[in-house]
Amino acid sequence: MKPSTNMVLADHRLSLEIRRYRHPMEPRNLANEIDLESVLHLIESVKSAYPVVRRFYRLKAKLLGLKKLSDYDRYAPVGGIQAGIDFKTCRRIVLEGYREFSPRAAEIAGEFFDKRWIDAQIRPGKQGGGFCCQTTPDLHPYILVNYTGSLRDVMTVAHELGHGLHQSLARRAGILESDAPLTMAETASVFGEILIFEKLFEGEKNPQKRLGLICGKIDDNFATVFRQIAMTDFELAAHQAGLAGGELSSRTLENLWMKTSAEMVGDSVTLTEHYRHGWKYIPHFIHTPFYCYAYAFAQLFVLCLYQKYKADKSAFVGRYFEMLSLGGSRRPDELAALVGLDIRQKEFWQAGISFLETLVGQAERLASK
Repeated sequence: MKPSTNMVLADHRLSLEIRRYRHPMEPRNLANEIDLESVLHLIESVKSAYPVVRRFYRLKAKLLGLKKLSDYDRYAPVGGIQAGIDFKTCRRIVLEGYREFSPRAAEIAGEFFDKRWIDAQIRPGKQGGGFCCQTTPDLHPYILVNYTGSLRDVMTVAHELGHGLHQSLARRAGILESDAPLTMAETASVFGEILIFEKLFEGEKNPQKRLGLICGKIDDNFATVFRQIAMTDFELAAHQAGLAGGELSSRTLENLWMKTSAEMVGDSVTLTEHYRHGWKYIPHFIHTPFYCYAYAFAQLFVLCLYQKYKADKSAFVGRYFEMLSLGGSRRPDELAALVGLDIRQKEFWQAGISFLETLVGQAERLASK
């Protein structure tokens, strides 16, 4: 194995000892402004819902015409990739979705289109993916995407505009406190993505396309929630093994990776021999230990937040804007309290997990037709 992994583990162990941290995740929790107990509740809640993952992967195998999924099949699209949505139509869909939520949100998002703050054109050498670059409070953010006309690209634009909305509102917090911690940085982006997904899903009447849409949404959520917690579980196991026994062999790390991955998928997915090396391409394990749980935290937090919105839309919007405008000037638990959520409660995460179960149930009903 590469020496860098053991060096990262050893450096982390030394840091824990010098600073008297009581848990390997504590340095990251400090940066994320979240307590260890809340993170452990998150991990426990997600792991207890692993049967939902297996249930969906068994369904997906049938939809793809396979007896059983292999690890490389998990993100294959159901019903093919839907494309052909020009950027003008994307703009209309996204702004209509934001406007239905709040005219103010649509006004801020519309500036990004009107003032050409979005670089969406595909060009040779341009980096892939989506990104919203925060600058300074006295200057607007910029968005980078590579728009090909797929539904996923529409969702990406909606996602990055959520970041743009968040960063624009948080200007008032000032240059030192406008940047939200990892646990809250995805709040507006994921929320915006859900708004546009529901608009597209409700507007689509073709059952097969609806099934493709919802399966794609489940894939994204599972990658962000369950897979990130499985990776966090692996990382925690590796650090704890290092604390107990010092330097770890590549085989030991591979075995830990396979064990934590198998706990998630059970017998619904065949993990191939090549998958043993999957941990080696995750840069977070090297550069930012325990980064991964923040993805799951953010995704489930927004799913819980969305339930609040659906329950009382009129009372929610003002509180939501207030929460975003505070940026990183308050702790996540204080920001959540503004919209009536208590992330310290052990049962808090169940509302988000129930939302994912509902999506799987919808996919099963659509598939049965």
